[in-house]
Amino acid sequence: MSTHAARRVAPRSVRVAAAALVAALPLTAVAVNYGDATPFASADETASLATVPEAFKTQAEAEASGYVPEDEAGWRKWVYQEDGTRYNRMEELAVASPSMGNRQIPVVTIRAKENSENAPTVYLLNGADGGTGRANWLQQTSAIEFYGNEIGNVNVVIPMAGAFSYYTDWEQSHPTLDKDGKNVGTRQMWETFLTKELPGAMEKNHFNTTSEKRAIIGMSMSASSVLVFGEQNPGFYDAIASYSGCPATTGVAELGVDLVVERGDATYEQMWGRRGGEVALRNDAQVNVAKLKDQPNIYVSAGTGLMGEHDVPSGDRLRGNPVGSITPATEGGVIEGATNVCTHTFKAAAEKAGVNQIEYNFRNTGTHQWGYWQDDMFGSWPTIARGLWGEEAVAGAVATRDQAAATYLDNNQGVGNDGSLPLLTEAFQQAQAEQATADGEQ
Repeated sequence: MSTHAARRVAPRSVRVAAAALVAALPLTAVAVNYGDATPFASADETASLATVPEAFKTQAEAEASGYVPEDEAGWRKWVYQEDGTRYNRMEELAVASPSMGNRQIPVVTIRAKENSENAPTVYLLNGADGGTGRANWLQQTSAIEFYGNEIGNVNVVIPMAGAFSYYTDWEQSHPTLDKDGKNVGTRQMWETFLTKELPGAMEKNHFNTTSEKRAIIGMSMSASSVLVFGEQNPGFYDAIASYSGCPATTGVAELGVDLVVERGDATYEQMWGRRGGEVALRNDAQVNVAKLKDQPNIYVSAGTGLMGEHDVPSGDRLRGNPVGSITPATEGGVIEGATNVCTHTFKAAAEKAGVNQIEYNFRNTGTHQWGYWQDDMFGSWPTIARGLWGEEAVAGAVATRDQAAATYLDNNQGVGNDGSLPLLTEAFQQAQAEQATADGEQ
């Protein structure tokens, strides 16, 4: 077993209890106000560019390299065809990070269908597991179809590593989170990699694009990260989207951060040092919200935690699986309730700081799961497009958004009433029959 596969996951009861505690706090208690003086340094300005080799030609070639454990590369199904060759315009790259000791990071790209040499770049960050499990943009959304075909004129970059890291520069080394599949790597330096090493290497050296426009999108764990990137790297992004995150990460909100890093058998202090210290405060998007005053085109979303259309057995995600509603109704609902509190508190802090240009999408329903982040992928596109091409692109982006959402629903319809009580009754009857057979054999 690889060291990656052995990472400890905290018991669900512990994780849910921590999230529930955060969700139950009053709005004013989620973060500590440390004042307006936040002269915290940004990521290493002297960083070298990442090394980006040619994309693997086949899945066999990628697997033979061993730079990422096979049990962390389920996303390859969406990069390679059954014969092992790549799908058109999909690429897997083993990108070496200088700041992390030349650790090789799996990066998946979707090349623009139209004029990729002049296309802007969209960076998609995964959530808590960094994309190493099933929870990533390729496996859980229609991102390939949406960005690659329905939009078609953007280059997309998706790092497939960084589990439980908050995509931040860590203060201390970690025995497993630091390493790639070849056991190569030093202390995690994700912000340096994502803001200093990767963009130039990808945009100028790999895509060879003339465009200097870029956007970044994060969800769940990385939703706070992308806001921090915008704050600490002013002018670098033309648009930022943050889905279902907790922008506050200090004060009482540290409980939510603990919830994530403990899944990687790590601690808050290993990541940011002393709680309430300078490094921790630098990485709190709410504390530094005033730095977004000149950042245009920001989209921030959160649900309420109440079950919605993507959570019910009859809907498009579960398609008749009654048991599938248990996790969204319990764990996912509690976590999203916490992000709702965090996001409203962030909005209040932003308005107090004079940051009034952020577009908020507060849904009346919705738990912490991919169905709603796909909705946000569509819903944030006009904001992203405005950043990449200007106001004149918004009308077309709205049309693309609406058509993409309609196409998705046409292709992923729920099962209506057939997916609720009848299936539940059938499952109960089957369980009764199995028990009767077992009793008869005893």
